[in-house]
Amino acid sequence: MKKYFIYTLLSILFLGMFTSCDYDTEYDIDWPVPVISEVSSYSGLISSTITLEGNFTKVNKVYFGDVDGTNVQLASDEKSLTVNVPRKMMVDGAPIVVTNEYRQSYQTAELFVPIIPATTVSKVSDIQTELTFTIEGENVDLLTEITVNGDPATVISGSINSIVVSVAGLNLRAGTLAEVAFKSLAKNEVPAVSKVNVIYPFISYEEVVIWDFSNGEHAYVGEGTASVETGDVLGNEEKYFSLRAPGYSWDKLTGEMAFSEVPDVSKLVNPYLTFCVRTPSGSAGYFQMEDQAGNWRHFGYGFDTDGEWIIISQPLGEGWEGGEFNSSSFMPKLGFKAGNAGVHQDLDIAYVKITEGKFDGSQEIGDAIGGSTKLPKITVMDFEVESEWPDLMNGDNVIASLDFRKDEIEPFIGNEFFTYVDDGSQGAWGAYWNQTISKDTKAMDLTSFDDPYLSFALNTSENSQYVIVRMYQYDEALVVVQKFFPNTNGKWATFEFSLFNTDMENWSDGSTELGAHYASLKRLNPDVAIDRIEIIVGKNGDNPIEVSIDEMVITEGPRYSE
Repeated sequence: MKKYFIYTLLSILFLGMFTSCDYDTEYDIDWPVPVISEVSSYSGLISSTITLEGNFTKVNKVYFGDVDGTNVQLASDEKSLTVNVPRKMMVDGAPIVVTNEYRQSYQTAELFVPIIPATTVSKVSDIQTELTFTIEGENVDLLTEITVNGDPATVISGSINSIVVSVAGLNLRAGTLAEVAFKSLAKNEVPAVSKVNVIYPFISYEEVVIWDFSNGEHAYVGEGTASVETGDVLGNEEKYFSLRAPGYSWDKLTGEMAFSEVPDVSKLVNPYLTFCVRTPSGSAGYFQMEDQAGNWRHFGYGFDTDGEWIIISQPLGEGWEGGEFNSSSFMPKLGFKAGNAGVHQDLDIAYVKITEGKFDGSQEIGDAIGGSTKLPKITVMDFEVESEWPDLMNGDNVIASLDFRKDEIEPFIGNEFFTYVDDGSQGAWGAYWNQTISKDTKAMDLTSFDDPYLSFALNTSENSQYVIVRMYQYDEALVVVQKFFPNTNGKWATFEFSLFNTDMENWSDGSTELGAHYASLKRLNPDVAIDRIEIIVGKNGDNPIEVSIDEMVITEGPRYSE
C-alpha cells in the first residue's frame, strides 16, 4: 500500500512538471521580417507612385510616417512593390515603413520628403446657413484651414478638386455676404473669396448611380448564370441584374462585381448607400459591399424577400468593418456569398446607387426634400444683362453706360456695373433728372420679409456726389426719397436702409385732397406693393459727376452690416 502511494505521488509530480513545462515554454518562431533595400526616390509629388525593392513577404501595408500609402501593389515574387504617396503627410518628411501580416516591420533611415503642389481656389458656391457650401479649384483637398467670416468651418467630404464644407453652428444670416479664407498644406497664399452669398438652406434630391444595368450590361465575374433581364420593378418596367449560382459557405466567394472608379459624392449632404434587390421565392441570397481599400459591410445574412423587390437604404459612412471608411476614396465592389442560403446563390439587383438621404423609391432628381424656399435676396438692379441697361443720353452726349470706368475699377460683385459721368458741362444739379434708371417692382413680393432692407453699392471719384433713391406706391401717387452724398475715393462703399421702418423725405404731389394725404406720409406701407424704385444722379455743387452703381437688392435685414 505504501509502495502504491509512492508511485502515485511520483506520477502526479511528473504530470505537474510536464504541465508546467507546457505553459512556461516560449516558442521562438522565425517570422519573416520585411526589408527595404532600395527606394526609387526619397522625394516625390503627392499621389505619385514610387517603387520599393527588397523582401516583402506577406507585406500588406506601407506607411509614410504614420500615414497610409495608397494603392499598394505587391509583385508576385514579393521582391518589389509600388505605392502611391499619400496626399496628406508630414511636409518635412517621414520614414517609409512596411509591415506584413505577421506584424513585422521595417523602417527606412532616410526620410521621404513630399512635394506639395500649390492649392488654388477657383469657385466658392453660395453658403447655405447651418448646412454646407462647396469649394472648387486645384488641390483643394490640401486646404488645412477654412474660415467663414473668421470662424473655422469643417470639411465633410470631397475629392482632390472639389470639397464640401459644413457651416453648422456658425452665426450666418441668409441675405448677407461672407468672406471665406484659406490656408493650404503647401503654404502658398490662397486669396480669400469675399462677397459670398449666404442663402437659406435648401436640399434637393440627387443621386450617384453605381450600377443600374440600363445599358443591358453587367460587371459580374464568377460562377453561375448572370444576365440582365427586363421586368417589373416596383411598378416600373426596368432592366435588372439576375444571378443564379450555386451556394457555398461564408468564406467561399461565388463571384463579384467591381466598380472601376470612385463615385463623386461631394455634392451630397447626407449620402445613403441604396439597393433595390429581390431573392426568388424559396431561396435567400447574401451579399456584402466592399470598399476596394479593404473595408466591408453586410446587408443581411441569408435574407429572403419572398420574391418581392425591396429597397435597402442605409447611411454611407456607417456599418463598415476592417478599417476607417473614407467616402472620398470609396471604390465599390459587391462580393456574392450564399452564406446560410443553402445551395442557392440567387439574387436580382435593379440598382445600386448613393442617394441624398434615405431613398424610398418616390424621390426624383431635383425634388425639394428639405430646407427653405424663401429667397435670401430679391434683386432690383444688378446690371448683368446688357440689353436691360442701354446707354443714357443727354442731348448728343452719353452720360451713363455699362462701359464707363471698366479699366479703372473692378465690379463690386458679378461682372457689370453702371456709371454716370459728367465733365461739368451738363448744367445744374437737376440736369440728369430725365436720365434716371428704374425698375418696375409691382410684382415683387416682400411679404416673407419681416424687415426688408434696400441695399446697394456706390463707387465715386474723389469728389462728393449726389445720389437719390426714389420709391413709389399707390399708382405712383406716394413718392418718397432717400438722399446720399457719397465720396468713396475710388473704392466701393455700401448703403442700406429699412424700406418700411425708415422716415423719408416726401416728394408727393400735394395739390389735390388725396395728394395732400399722401404728401403727409413719411413711410412706405408694408401692405401695399412698391410700384417702382428709381435712382437719380445729380450734381453736388460744382463737382463733376463720376459715380458707379452696383447690386441693388432687398434682403431680410441689412445685407452688409452685422
